Amino acid sequence: MVEEVPAPHLFRRLFHLASPVFLLYYWIPEDLGSTGIRREALLLLAVGTVLAVDVARIALRIPVFGLRKYEAGRVSAYAWGTLGLALGFAFFPPVLVIPAFCGMAWIDPLCAWARRTGRYPWVPAIGYGAVFASLLGIPGSGLNPLEIAALTAIATPVALLAEYPDVRVVDDDFLMTIVSLIALWPLLAPITALL
Repeated sequence: MVEEVPAPHLFRRLFHLASPVFLLYYWIPEDLGSTGIRREALLLLAVGTVLAVDVARIALRIPVFGLRKYEAGRVSAYAWGTLGLALGFAFFPPVLVIPAFCGMAWIDPLCAWARRTGRYPWVPAIGYGAVFASLLGIPGSGLNPLEIAALTAIATPVALLAEYPDVRVVDDDFLMTIVSLIALWPLLAPITALL
């Protein structure tokens, strides 16, 4: 018998899985031609819009399809995820942002399933490691297999530890991305220098 998944839950999961589409930001030209508008201005506009809509939603108590009940009076997971990705775009190298964000987007839903089925933390750890290593190893990353293995070995437990606690003040969509980036960025140059 197949378990029926409620529509809001399914929507949240599908949004999570599709959210790496926002990484198309890296294909936006730095300078948008004769307009004088820079790519960073579009990023600020997008983040400001998401946060303004979320603040209005909270202030006006507007129910939004797909949000959990406990998000009604706090910043939504969508807004936290947007903020985490925007900070990644602004302050961290793409070689780390892409695998860290995709790891959050694809493995966070897997963590919830693994907890329900008794497969936590091993299945999410294997999944995160596979996603992170495969995206870190894309052509042009400039990293060799030992560097990829070392960064993946650090990123996987850091991301899962950031996801694990039930912190209602800051969403794990933010934590899985930002904590991983903060842990990895200072190590990127030393690891590549050592290996």
